Amino acid sequence: MKKNLNKWIKRFLITVVILIVLLFIYSLFPRVTNPSPEFQTKLAHGSPIPKEIESILTPKEEPKRTRAVIILKNGKIVYEYGPTDKIMNIASIRKSILSLLYGIAVDKGLINLDKTLAELNIDEVYRLTTEEKQATIRDLLMYKSGIYIPAQGEHDSQITDRPKRGSHKHGTWFFSNNFDANALGTIFTQETGMSIGEFMEENLAKPLGMQDFTKENVIVGDPWFFPKKKSLHKQYYIYMSTRDLARIGAMVANNGQWGEKQVVPKNWIKESTTEYSHIKDSHDRYDGVAYQWYLDSRNKTIWADGYGERFLIINPENKLTLVEQNFTGNSYFSTGLWLLNRNMDSGLENLIKAQNMITQYKIH
Repeated sequence: MKKNLNKWIKRFLITVVILIVLLFIYSLFPRVTNPSPEFQTKLAHGSPIPKEIESILTPKEEPKRTRAVIILKNGKIVYEYGPTDKIMNIASIRKSILSLLYGIAVDKGLINLDKTLAELNIDEVYRLTTEEKQATIRDLLMYKSGIYIPAQGEHDSQITDRPKRGSHKHGTWFFSNNFDANALGTIFTQETGMSIGEFMEENLAKPLGMQDFTKENVIVGDPWFFPKKKSLHKQYYIYMSTRDLARIGAMVANNGQWGEKQVVPKNWIKESTTEYSHIKDSHDRYDGVAYQWYLDSRNKTIWADGYGERFLIINPENKLTLVEQNFTGNSYFSTGLWLLNRNMDSGLENLIKAQNMITQYKIH
């Protein structure tokens, strides 16, 4: 009897060890791998920035996590640091990218920004009120839906500073929140009949010749380590390389044009980067909000800002684009390691300093 029990315990322990090993191996697999699309084109190189500016941007010591930085002037690389080809979760920068996709869809006659949530049959687990359903797509793009309920992927001030439900009418009050962003994803797919990834590949990645993007780079409802909030509007994730993000910024800086192609309508670039709310950012990075973009009126720049200290800064006046990305994981294991310490190390201060200096030089 004792011999059989020991044999059973031994088999059980071996099974547990095998399962642990298999789970560990599974956790190492990246959720998104670097593609090599047929439509990719290489970015050209311009005149390198002066050594004086390069010394500001290049870390004296190796950063505490993987960091990639790239600067484009007139669509050409003038500075590059780190693995700019490595795809990363771009976090809330996804919202600014979706804003561009909306502009293309509006131009194609697929989306009407003045449709209300009621007309679109959009609801939520928490059941939206009749008043909340009067919010339009345009309201959501401006973060002015007036809908203040929990949403997937929200964090920090989106939770602690959320206004009381029903306290503001749609179109009247700015509040950065993930309900508006995630519902925009749902609406986009519903109205265009295409997934965000499919539409982005066809209408943004191909015309721009992106080097590290295909439709598989967009994941909807990707599970993380903690339970998701129940919602009809799943968070979508976009994984992009730093160099491909820079292409997008350079295209925006050039009024939606890339080479000879008008990728995003010029009028949409103007409309979607116009200030609709004036704010005081706690970090003093920007002071205005457009359609899912942030604006810095002092330096005349357009910003996309993602959790984990990642930035896309566009200076249209000088045809300048600056991008920094910090790796926050692309597998359960690597993401878990980042979540353990939430390293927020970044080189933003030097990036801003470099931008101000570059505008004083004649760099092509």
